[in-house]
Amino acid sequence: MISSALQQLFDDPPRDFGPTPLWWWSGARVTRERLAWQMRRFAQGGVHNLVVINLAPAGPGFGAPADDPAWFGEEWWARFTDACEIARDLGMRLWFYDQIGFSGANVQGAVTRLHPEARGLALRLRRTTADGGTVEPGSAETLVGVYGTDGRRLPVAAAAGGGEVDLVTAVPTAFDYLDPDAVGLLLDTVHHEFDRRVPEYLGNVVAGSFQDELPGTNSWSHRLPKEFLARRGYDLLDHLPALFHDLPQAAKIRADYYAVRAELTEEALFRPFAAWHEERGMLLGCDQSHPARSGFPAQSTQIYTDYFRTHRWFGAAGSDHHGDSKVHSSMAHLHGHERVWIEAFHSSGWGGTLEDTYDWLLPFLRSGANLYNPHASYFGTAGGWFEWAPPSTDWRQPYWQQYPAFSRAVARICSIMSWGTYSADVAVLHPTATMQALIPLDAPIQHFGDGRLGEAHADVDETQRHYLGLCGTNNWLRPRTGALDRHGIPFDVIDDASVQRGSVQRETATEGALRVGELAYRAVLLPSASVLEEGTARRLTELLDAGGRVVVVGRPPEAAAGMGGDDTVVAALSAHPRLERVDDAEAGGDAVAGVAGYARGEVPLLVRRSGGQAVALVTGAFPDARTDPANGDHTVDPARYARTRTVTVRAPVSEAEVWNPATGARHPARVTASDGASVVEVPLAGAPAALVVWREGTPATRPTARPRATVRTVDLSTGWEGRLVPTLDNTWGDLALPPRLVRRRAADLDHAGDRDRCRLGGDTGDLRQPGARPSSGARGRGPPAAGPRECPARPRR
Repeated sequence: MISSALQQLFDDPPRDFGPTPLWWWSGARVTRERLAWQMRRFAQGGVHNLVVINLAPAGPGFGAPADDPAWFGEEWWARFTDACEIARDLGMRLWFYDQIGFSGANVQGAVTRLHPEARGLALRLRRTTADGGTVEPGSAETLVGVYGTDGRRLPVAAAAGGGEVDLVTAVPTAFDYLDPDAVGLLLDTVHHEFDRRVPEYLGNVVAGSFQDELPGTNSWSHRLPKEFLARRGYDLLDHLPALFHDLPQAAKIRADYYAVRAELTEEALFRPFAAWHEERGMLLGCDQSHPARSGFPAQSTQIYTDYFRTHRWFGAAGSDHHGDSKVHSSMAHLHGHERVWIEAFHSSGWGGTLEDTYDWLLPFLRSGANLYNPHASYFGTAGGWFEWAPPSTDWRQPYWQQYPAFSRAVARICSIMSWGTYSADVAVLHPTATMQALIPLDAPIQHFGDGRLGEAHADVDETQRHYLGLCGTNNWLRPRTGALDRHGIPFDVIDDASVQRGSVQRETATEGALRVGELAYRAVLLPSASVLEEGTARRLTELLDAGGRVVVVGRPPEAAAGMGGDDTVVAALSAHPRLERVDDAEAGGDAVAGVAGYARGEVPLLVRRSGGQAVALVTGAFPDARTDPANGDHTVDPARYARTRTVTVRAPVSEAEVWNPATGARHPARVTASDGASVVEVPLAGAPAALVVWREGTPATRPTARPRATVRTVDLSTGWEGRLVPTLDNTWGDLALPPRLVRRRAADLDHAGDRDRCRLGGDTGDLRQPGARPSSGARGRGPPAAGPRECPARPRR
């Protein structure tokens, strides 16, 4: 029979997998009474998880008045404790926002005011002429070293003799993320305050914390030179100009520099943060700075030095809808995490419906996201005059009565697609080592646009182009389908550490695979990865020797990373007779198209397996059903949803079912077998998505047919009647100020061809000025308006 565990997840999905909105304590004074009212409304709408966050924690900001009460003040803690108590009673879970990324709290500034030694440093290089026998740094600069224009380190006295020299200086930055003592102060300021204030709720009511857009890590620290010498065996101070200029051995020195900087940041910041959460049974979620959150190799290296190494510690790494879910779900698969964050869809306007949101969300879920963080809900909207990156996805929307069904659909998909093990045969190497070796320290960070660094960095841009050409990106505003998705090839993005800790095994007499835990990759793609870590090159050579496949897209591997890297190991990989080479990403997709996944379909699938059981998320459109997102039209066109799909499984299938996460319907699926493969028919009937579950085994002697549904025809030709039902609530003045009682009558509509029969009738009694008007569908500003509607003209049938 079909897995009972899957059936349980579908019939009664865990609340933790439902929507987890950002709950901005902004726009109105937070009181216990209103807080309790809102939490009950959330629970009624099927929302049982909330992220408490402040927009203006320390004063007015982003168009908002100062939050009241002020973040982390005594009254704020009283309200947070109230929220914990109410959440416990309602069976809800809370998260907190750490305020160390996107924030007006300036937590780092508060720490450094008391502890100036916690400030970070950044390196700068400038060419100057020693004038009058002196070398003078600027007022904010600390001299680190003086160098000849050929990169040789000079004694300051020798440099003072005249001529052009390069000065490398350090200038202050906001915080030292490479120093464990500094980060310890940061942890004590925020996280340990939760230990002191609400320890009894951590890990039960408080499920985790969320970090948004952590600043880039500092490029220099007082401890870096000593640590570099101890870890790499040579003095970085002798070679600092190589971090900026293409001098001899510059690529190797840069690789060592970025690697040590990543190690220090990991040890000082990322691992301690993760440990604090793990010790309390909590998750750590994130959406980091753009475009690192999109997995862009160049910018993720510039901002965080090694995105995988640092963020593999997050229990729920992810992005907002400007980012990419594939890189973060890969991180979770490879490093043993269950959850993948997706914050969406801020700034999309008030007019989006639940149907729109469901469609918009599916590409991220298909790419492996499974913790949906709606942006957002606001404590107050001040009569519709306050908003921050709208909409507010809560009782202020006319669809709120239908939200429990939407919440349940999200929980079904997210919980079921976290079951078992992800199934993919192909991996794309994240070319971190190449970027570390090639990007000068002073190259500008392109936070927006296509991410290209320009003509002076052609190799960097080529590597990034080939990576994005293979993998694509989910970016909701500018989605880009990669070659692997176009070919319907399931894949992961893999980091050097995972390649190196993996083992090569023969899957068959002629085929090998790289095994990382329960994952197995038969082919690895290298996107212009001209620099490889030595350990990575060794493992990939082993894969080729065992019959696996390595495909070079663009430039081949040429050198090993770092001064200690053995270039001959990389040369041996490049010279391997079984190494395959193609020119571009599309050819790379073609090359591995024959590495058919365990299950394939007309659209890319997300497949999870456990033993002989499996489940696939099948979407009706790819990547979604929006009309014209490239030109800002995000309206969903249901006609784009396919009526039927198929799933082809490379195994005999005994039985299969199709489950609709939106309706809860389940029915048997027709399965046909041929040559050791099975084809499962998926009747979508216009649904945006379905879950297909199956069990391997001896196929039935006759294909299973879907039972014929009973069809009932309703004749509407003689007219129809309707009633305008108020759906919006102005109890707290969210839609109009001041909140007041008004006398209203609901409108009865009888459209039988005679406008005169449209009448007002039925006294509704006293209402708190609810709005009967649903959203117009436009992505405009302002919540749906409150107030009575005129009786409309006869509708079109």
